[in-house]
Amino acid sequence: MMKVLTTMYTMRRGGSYDRFRMALEALLERGCEVHCLSLTPIQFGHSHYYNHLVFSPSETGIMAKVAVLFLFPWLTLLIAWRERIDLFLSFGSLYAFTQSISKLLLRKPMVTLIRADTGRGLIKPIEYIGLKFSDRILTVNTSLQSKIMDLIGTGKNGEVKVLPNNVPEIPAPVHNDHHRARLDLGIPEDAKVLVTAGPVTHGKNIHFLIRFLRRIDREDLFLEIFGDAFSKADLRYRDALKDLVKSSGLEKRVIFAGWFKKNELWRRLRAADLFISSSLSEGMPNSTLEALGCGLACFGSRIPGLQDILLYEELMFDPWDDRFLAEKINRFFSDDYYYRFIIHLCEERRKALTFDWKTRLYEMVNEKRLHEFGVKGDAQGMDIRP
Repeated sequence: MMKVLTTMYTMRRGGSYDRFRMALEALLERGCEVHCLSLTPIQFGHSHYYNHLVFSPSETGIMAKVAVLFLFPWLTLLIAWRERIDLFLSFGSLYAFTQSISKLLLRKPMVTLIRADTGRGLIKPIEYIGLKFSDRILTVNTSLQSKIMDLIGTGKNGEVKVLPNNVPEIPAPVHNDHHRARLDLGIPEDAKVLVTAGPVTHGKNIHFLIRFLRRIDREDLFLEIFGDAFSKADLRYRDALKDLVKSSGLEKRVIFAGWFKKNELWRRLRAADLFISSSLSEGMPNSTLEALGCGLACFGSRIPGLQDILLYEELMFDPWDDRFLAEKINRFFSDDYYYRFIIHLCEERRKALTFDWKTRLYEMVNEKRLHEFGVKGDAQGMDIRP
């Protein structure tokens, strides 16, 4: 039985945390013993899962960061030595740093998953160390792969692989779901509904969508925002968005719907006409993949991560040019040929990104414990082009 140790200071809502749980589930379902060091309880209800908790006065902020940076390395070493860990799994370069001492002293392999480009984070010395000491790095898009390879040098070129996120398996809709989902949010049955989803942060560029909606001349066009804010800065941004909606006279057509559990989110996505991601930076957003899985047409910003999902220029736009997006949406709803063409392209991308992510992750993490720690393995990154 392979024993794996990972760390996570706390769990929040969002795509990265969904993938963290999926990764641990992939290991547990395949007979691994998984140990997780965290500041708050992270439960799985599996007999081979062990959660090691660290007391911290706060789950976020300075005290939490101090606990992660100064306590996690030594507690990781203690747990790894006591439990005879075979492999370290890090969900980010910071966590790779906290496990580097254990990896070196105990001479065990470490695989690091990088979900998004944190910008400044990738050039911080402690995160550089985490990447440098990783034996295999799995990224979600090709741009991030290139950036990491440039950062850590050519010595690890063969060990930085791309494992994209996948389109999840989504249950078929229930009869009359479309009508009830719109009714729940007070949207007319014959309205045209745009939807976006994810944490409400400045990087999601939601103010751009509100400006675009103000520009487009369609009173039947509604925008639903699924998600919410958590940090103080994000709460201020959400309040600023609501003020912008009010000052633009769009209170009836912009709906802040909040968070929903997966099945409910998918039900509401299926009741929309078009999914839009206007983000300024992304890893590989699960929300866009879920929208594809629901059969929705999707438009996204022309940025790394979204480009890996949507691929076709016809499905992308400049996240600063609201006039261009307005023209694109008007054409989508008025030109039947163009509408069917966009639906066809999105269906192609759905098929290309439908695969067993858990099995692929396990293969790339394990690969006979990275060829008994010699690495230089055969696991190839995925090509998600059609």
